Amino acid sequence: MLFKIFRISHGWFEVYIGGEFSLINSNYLGCDAPMLLLEALCDMLEEKTAESWLCWQDEPRACILNIEKQDERFFMRIYNADKESKSLDYNGMSLSEHITECVYKSEEIFTTAVKNIVEEFSLYENGNGRGIYNAHWGEFPEQQYTRLKKLLRRK
Repeated sequence: MLFKIFRISHGWFEVYIGGEFSLINSNYLGCDAPMLLLEALCDMLEEKTAESWLCWQDEPRACILNIEKQDERFFMRIYNADKESKSLDYNGMSLSEHITECVYKSEEIFTTAVKNIVEEFSLYENGNGRGIYNAHWGEFPEQQYTRLKKLLRRK
């Protein structure tokens, strides 16, 4: 499994990537990395972009997530950042200037990776899951999630 939401609790959003790497985001500085991830995947499915850079702020440090679509392949690379999280943009190519060592990388079929991420967010789409998401992280990214599901069905 590429992407597993492990915990959403009191302003922390933690995912496991590939069962090997824990990626944590704090909402202390207002960065909604999970929502930005869904938005970036939508843009890739619409072929608006083939690559995105996202900051996952884990006070005070940060990880920088680079995702890329090449043909039907999905590449994910996670880097440590050379700055504290509060001095980094939330997303954009400028993040590539602040990467240090690559701490994780993977390659999968693009639609398989996106389906996995959609399935994980579906656990928080309704009911108790939605309540947990909204109470401990912020408003569920309904617009990006719905858009991603629709785009994925067209593939």
